Amino acid sequence: MYYINFDKSQLVNLEYSLSRELLRANRAGSYASSTIINCNTRKYHGMLITPQPAIDNDNHVLLSSLDETIIQREAEFNLGIHKYPGGNYNPKGHKYIRDLSPILFQSLLSP
Repeated sequence: MYYINFDKSQLVNLEYSLSRELLRANRAGSYASSTIINCNTRKYHGMLITPQPAIDNDNHVLLSSLDETIIQREAEFNLGIHKYPGGNYNPKGHKYIRDLSPILFQSLLSP
């Protein structure tokens, strides 16, 4: 049993899923942060944000996102989602996510 679990109906609802965020940090000050559908909606969202003492000791986004594409029977399924000005979202890969639970968080974000 998981205490945190999101099903497909919650994940495809942008109003709901864009207001839920996840954060994974380590002791060195690096972190990953995004919404639960991996759409970076804030300046500090990214897959690898880390302090850079050699530059200015501020946090810098070293990896913003990865856009996965699955090709099955010559059909492409883009799993990414990005927010553009005017409230436009593309490629809307969140519609392919079935559910999200802590075990998935661990596998996606662990080193």
